[in-house]
Amino acid sequence: MPLVRALRRYEKKHSTRFHMPGHKGRGGFKDLGRLFKKNLFRWDVTELPGLDNLHEPTGVIREAEEKLAMLYGAERSFFLVNGSTSGVLAMMGAALKPGDRVIVPRASHRSVLSGMILTGAKPVYVMPGWHEELGVYTQIIPEVLQKVIKENPDARAIVVANPTYQGFCPDLKEICEIARQNNMLVLADEAHGPHLAFSPHLPATAGDFEVDAWVQSPHKMLSSLTQSAWLHIKGDRIDKERLSSYLGMVTSTSPSYILMASLDWARMLMESCGRYIAEKALNMAEKARKIINGCTGFYCAGEELKGKEGILDIDLSRLMVNVSVAGFTGFEVEYLLRLKYNIYAEYADLCNVYFLITSWNNNRDIRKLTDALKDISKHGLNKNNGSRNAVQKHASIRNMLADLSAVFKNLPKKAIEPREAFDSGGEWVDLRHAAGRIAKKALVPYPPGIPLIMPGEILENEHIVLTESLIRAGCSIQGTDSNNRVYVTV
Repeated sequence: MPLVRALRRYEKKHSTRFHMPGHKGRGGFKDLGRLFKKNLFRWDVTELPGLDNLHEPTGVIREAEEKLAMLYGAERSFFLVNGSTSGVLAMMGAALKPGDRVIVPRASHRSVLSGMILTGAKPVYVMPGWHEELGVYTQIIPEVLQKVIKENPDARAIVVANPTYQGFCPDLKEICEIARQNNMLVLADEAHGPHLAFSPHLPATAGDFEVDAWVQSPHKMLSSLTQSAWLHIKGDRIDKERLSSYLGMVTSTSPSYILMASLDWARMLMESCGRYIAEKALNMAEKARKIINGCTGFYCAGEELKGKEGILDIDLSRLMVNVSVAGFTGFEVEYLLRLKYNIYAEYADLCNVYFLITSWNNNRDIRKLTDALKDISKHGLNKNNGSRNAVQKHASIRNMLADLSAVFKNLPKKAIEPREAFDSGGEWVDLRHAAGRIAKKALVPYPPGIPLIMPGEILENEHIVLTESLIRAGCSIQGTDSNNRVYVTV
C-alpha cells in the first residue's frame, strides 16, 4: 500500500500546514471532525430513497443547494464533486459553442484551456499586469481589456480569476461594465475566493457584480474536503438546461455523499459564523505579516499593493513572502522550511513563497512560521557566503525576470486552435530541436505560472533559450518530460 504508507508517514510528522485544504487536517471544528470520523464509512452511500440525486436534485440536495444560493446571492447554486475544474468546464460549455471567441487571461488555470478544447472555442489571450519588484504577473487591466475587445468585438465571453493564486483581485466592476457594453458574458474563476463574501476587510466577491457564473473551491480556504466545489449562476444569459447537461457530462455518476456532506457543513459554518472565520484568518495573517516585515530580511506583501499594476485589491489572508530581496530563491526557502522546520508552504516561485492562512490555523502555527523565517533570514547569509554573494544572487534573479518579461511582451504566433492541436497526432522532441514546431501541450514555467506556449502556438528559439535557463535555475516547467522534451504536433 504505497500511497497509504506515504499518507501515514506524512500524518505522523505532525507538520505545520500552510497549504490546502483549508481545514488543515483539523476537521473543520472539533464536532465536525468527530462526526466524520465516526460516520465515514456509514455515510459512504449511493442514491437511496430520502438521500436525493445530485444529477436531478429535488429533495435534500436541492434544499442544501438553495441554502447555498441564498448565502452567496446566486439565483441557482450547484454542489460539485469533481472540483472547481468541473465547474469551469460546465460554465464554459454552457456559454460557448465551437468557433466562439473567448477572452481569457494568459495566466488562466489549466481548466480554462480544457474548456476551450472541450467546446472548440477560440481563445483571445490578454496579458495581465507585471509587478517587476515581486517578479509576478498580476491581473487584467481594464484599459488593456478594452483594446482587446476593440480588436475582437465578436467575442462571446470573458473569463476572469478573482483572486489569482497570489491573492490579486481585478477591477471586476469595470470589467463587468465593459462586458455588458459589448454584450459579452463574464465567467469568474473564484476557486480561491469562497471566503471573500464574509468580511469587509476582504476584496469583493464575484457575486457582488454582474457576473453570469462563478466557481468556488471551499476546500481551498474553508472547511470542505478536497475535490468539493460550488458553482453559482445568476441572470438569464446562461442557458440553464445546457449548463445542466454539461454538469452531467463532467460529474461522476457515483457522486460522493461524503464530499457533498462536507459542502453542506461548510455552507452551514459560513452561514452561522462566516464573519468570525474570515476575521480570525485575517488577524493571524496580519500578525505574521508585521513580524516578517519587521524582524526578517524578507518582505511580505500587503495593502500597499492596492492600485498597482492591475491590482485593485488583495486578499490579505494569504502571505506572499518575497525572499529574493535577501538573495534567496523561493524554492530554497520552501525547501528549508520543509526539511528543517517541518513547515509546508502552499507554493514557491523564483522570488516568493506563499502561505495560505485560514481559521483552522492557530497562533502556534504563526509563531512557528515567523520564528523559522527569522532563523533563515539571520543565518541565510552564512549559507550564501556573505552579503556580497546575496546581492549578486539577487541581481541574477532580477536579470532572469527581465528576460522572462521581455519574452512575454509579445504573444507567440498561433498556427492552429487548441482543439485542433489536441486532435492532431503528436511526438516528443528534444527541446533544443523544437524551434518552428507547433506545440501540442502547453509549456508553463513556474514562475511565473503563465503559459510560455499554448497548444497550437509555434515554438521559437527565444522560447527554447528561456526555458533552458529556467530549468537550470531550478524552475518547474509543465509540459516537458524528465528528458527535457516537449510534445509537438505531427
